[in-house]
Amino acid sequence: MLSTLCIRATGFALAAQRAPRHLPVVVIRAGHVLEANPLARRAGVAIGMPLSAVRAVCAQAVVLQEDAEAAATLRERWLKRCSRLALATEPLDEHTALLDWRGFADEGRDAIHTLFAEARQAGVCLRMGYSVGRLSAQVALRLAQQGTSRALRVLAPPLFLALKQVPLALLPELYAPVVERCRRLGWRTFGDLFELPPTLIRQMIGEHALPVWYLAQGYDNAQVQPLYPPAEWKTDGDFPELLLEENVLATWQRVARSIAIHMQGRGVQTLRVHLQDADGHEQTCEATFPQPLSSPEAVYRQIHRLWQQRNPRLKPTRWKVCVRWSACGQPSQLLLDAQTTADLHATLTYLQQRFGARACFLWTEHEYDWRGRMRSYYGADNLALYQYRLGKEPEPV
Repeated sequence: MLSTLCIRATGFALAAQRAPRHLPVVVIRAGHVLEANPLARRAGVAIGMPLSAVRAVCAQAVVLQEDAEAAATLRERWLKRCSRLALATEPLDEHTALLDWRGFADEGRDAIHTLFAEARQAGVCLRMGYSVGRLSAQVALRLAQQGTSRALRVLAPPLFLALKQVPLALLPELYAPVVERCRRLGWRTFGDLFELPPTLIRQMIGEHALPVWYLAQGYDNAQVQPLYPPAEWKTDGDFPELLLEENVLATWQRVARSIAIHMQGRGVQTLRVHLQDADGHEQTCEATFPQPLSSPEAVYRQIHRLWQQRNPRLKPTRWKVCVRWSACGQPSQLLLDAQTTADLHATLTYLQQRFGARACFLWTEHEYDWRGRMRSYYGADNLALYQYRLGKEPEPV
């Protein structure tokens, strides 16, 4: 079953400055080309080219300096949009991310069309690879990057047949030594590895080549690590010149409200308050909670408690609060459908459709009267019989 989507989005530096699309435009960082629009690339401009070469190749190109802050803001907004659609988001680099795309009724086709439409509207170039696992999805993405006509490439199961003619050179850079060793041995495609025994792979290349061999056999790991939104959040600021207790309490209340805004369904597992005075002396107070904090009032009380633990001789002028969340983000798509009622069996049926059969008890697949079974199991007669077997007197009903 298709489950993992690998996306690569480029053009944030161009889109952040609203570069004109009818002219060749390049964005420069440190005297070299960071991004170029399609018209500039057709004229011969390449990424990393020095500015002098750009003038020689395309004299009419519009040259813009990079606005790193605006591009980072646009990239963050795009990643946040992806995380709301996916079950988990794992950024791989500045432009590439893995998305857990399981559970859609249509295998996520409508959501993919939505991402493409929003990317075109934002002026971002998007390429996607869709497959059954993280490594095969990255290979599919590289297939999509090879051509200009297809922005989405799908490697559908059976995976060993879909990869049979695919060259090993499309593996991520992490496997470059494996690809080079296979090339020297005459193995250039996944199909060449399919017939080989794992002992030979281990002997000729090493243990680090086994994931590639398993991929050639059609096995891939579908686990996407939920690394976005980040599991840690920080904020800092300066104390007022007149360090009164009411000013400090107002600061902590404002910080607690900011933390509550960034919770997004998570809880605060660890709080760390860092204080620094004008002479550079520092102190850090930290607390970890067995039960995550979920309200701004509870966060405020704990920050205030850490503030009271400071060294009384320290006269801080600057503060920093660091929050570690109890879990990574919970996507809004996890909410139950509007058609799902409060029935527990209906909820489990939804979870089975969303995450697969392993998310539910096996016997619930054949149980159509969940509430009736629960009532009979927890009924007074059953409980009395259970207590009798334990040698206890039945409680009066």
